[in-house]
Amino acid sequence: MRAWDIIGNRRWGYLLSLLVVLPGALALATWGINFGIDFTGGTLLNLRLGTDASLDQVRATLRPFGHEDAVIQKSADRPREVLVRTRPLDEEQTARLEAAFAREYGGAEVLRAERVGPTIGRELRQRAIQAVVIGLLLQVVYITMRFRSLRFALAADVALVHDLLVVVGVFALTRREVDSSFVAVLLTVVGYSINDTVVILDRIRENVNLRLREPFERLVNRSILEVLVRSLTTGFGAIVALVLLYFFGGPTLRDFVFGLGLGVVTGTYSSLFVASPILVEWQRISERRQRRPAEVAESAAVPELAAVGESPLPARRRRSRRRR
Repeated sequence: MRAWDIIGNRRWGYLLSLLVVLPGALALATWGINFGIDFTGGTLLNLRLGTDASLDQVRATLRPFGHEDAVIQKSADRPREVLVRTRPLDEEQTARLEAAFAREYGGAEVLRAERVGPTIGRELRQRAIQAVVIGLLLQVVYITMRFRSLRFALAADVALVHDLLVVVGVFALTRREVDSSFVAVLLTVVGYSINDTVVILDRIRENVNLRLREPFERLVNRSILEVLVRSLTTGFGAIVALVLLYFFGGPTLRDFVFGLGLGVVTGTYSSLFVASPILVEWQRISERRQRRPAEVAESAAVPELAAVGESPLPARRRRSRRRR
């Protein structure tokens, strides 16, 4: 059976990564991220309705007021109470919403109405960035200790940054709303991606110790193929579960599930086409640097031979000339 030359075609992987990352980076620079009320501030309403209402019914009531994107939650033990998080509302807008709910469900009582200021949102944004950066640094420390090699750690971390750029860029490109659960999405992507990358790097390390004379490119390609089925099966199983959750988990979970699915796909991809090829490129650069002093020393030795009467031509060419 013909083996796939994944490493030999790694430049196609670089091109595909650029085609995905660059539009997302441009969207981030042009439009920015569509932050939700968790980051920008908003109003939290806790309502007790006259009758039980489903989430879809509550969202339909909010739609004429332009709040169909509000976050709606219900408690299982208090079915008549709903928690609604919307963009900032003043007292008049809150009163109009209360009246609409009262007409629709035979009564409505505002149990709690709080405004989340932009200061809290800014603090939440800073903590989210800190959490992701700390997660990346801890991954570098873990991989360095696990493999006793900074090269493996940096290759894995480049793959992680690639995955985060893909997820954030696609959210910016599709204008999906980013709320506090997006932080959980990013941290989950970091965890899944490093888990998949470690499996491949571990196999590469085992084969490096077993196959000392095999060229490094071929060895990395062999290692990828040995764990490819396992990697794809794990990713496919996660995607199946997420697809079911996307369609049957309700509208409030869809952005969260979409981010997780995106992270699983790009995490599997980056393990094959980002982390492993970086190791190959690093090895090629190291070998090129090691050959360069030897070539310089060989070229410097040629004039010395000429000075003592020896021909500067290589020995094989000298023998060929004598035979003529």
